[in-house]
Amino acid sequence: MRKIITCIGIRPDIIRLSQIIKKLDKYFENIIVDSGQHYDYNLNKIFYEQLGVRIPNYNLNIKSGTHASQVAKLMIEFEKTLFEEKPEIVVVLGDNNSSLGFTLATSKLNIPIVHIEAGMRSKNWIMPEEKNRVIIDHLADLNICYLPEHKENLIREGINPRRCWVVGNPIIEVVQAVKTEFKQDTPFFLVTCHRAENTENERNLIKILKFLEELYKRKDLEIKFILMPKTKNMMENFNLSFPEGIIPISPQGFLEFLGMEKEAVLVLTDSGTVVEECAILGTPCITIRESTERIDLIEHGANVLTGMNVDHMLDAAELALSRKIEPVSHYGENISEKICNILIGNSLNFNKNLER
Repeated sequence: MRKIITCIGIRPDIIRLSQIIKKLDKYFENIIVDSGQHYDYNLNKIFYEQLGVRIPNYNLNIKSGTHASQVAKLMIEFEKTLFEEKPEIVVVLGDNNSSLGFTLATSKLNIPIVHIEAGMRSKNWIMPEEKNRVIIDHLADLNICYLPEHKENLIREGINPRRCWVVGNPIIEVVQAVKTEFKQDTPFFLVTCHRAENTENERNLIKILKFLEELYKRKDLEIKFILMPKTKNMMENFNLSFPEGIIPISPQGFLEFLGMEKEAVLVLTDSGTVVEECAILGTPCITIRESTERIDLIEHGANVLTGMNVDHMLDAAELALSRKIEPVSHYGENISEKICNILIGNSLNFNKNLER
């Protein structure tokens, strides 16, 4: 059995990899490494428990910090794991700082890298995630894409098509595999806000709070705001508070949060994972950002991009509320199995160094 390492960086990675890991465990000696970037119980361990994912073999415990310090700490700690385990393949998902650290450490040792979620592009170079995903894609030996347009992005950037595969989006397997745990009779809006472009930018954060204030005045519906630790810290740094009608709540488990998404009248978010979950559930959703890498959901009418103008945000909310959202059907099926097929087939050739 070939030895691989499957890397987990942050909470969404646990979600997306939950079904994939169960498949990989059947066909490989699969070592799970958690970066420890998300370390609170409600941001980490509860997701392993609720999604039935086994406890990682390693937790690198890098915790929070600046972009550079997180990546540097992870590279140092993960290199030790690579020396100890000597994997034949390393599997990385996503575009967070941990994903970048995993990739850089692996690439320096010339161990083959598989990147799941490859080829997404927002065309916004200010985003830390955009820089991360481009670097990871170009270092990876195999790029596993969700959609054909993601593969096209990679080919336009000069990546060999033989290094690119399209399998569908694994989030649909996860949503279909669980039962949600939330019910509320009264209608409400649901908000998440965590990206650096919003939380570390005082002007943007003020605009978002103003938008939510005006939305509450118009609709008179409770607004549940999932308050991530980073967002809470930045609000304190900027001396900002929540307007009337906005109720901050702590991060939720996956089953509880998915239930909230399902029950919400409208979801307002800057998260890529949340917009995908809403599209699968058929919940109206708007993306509070200037750009998005989930262009397919805009084209399918399952999401509205707001920009950072308060009036435009309100218009986007009205538009999203004005129509019925049909659950998306283009995310595919059997994604975990396809990924195993690709890894089993290509693992024979990894040591021969795929043509780049």
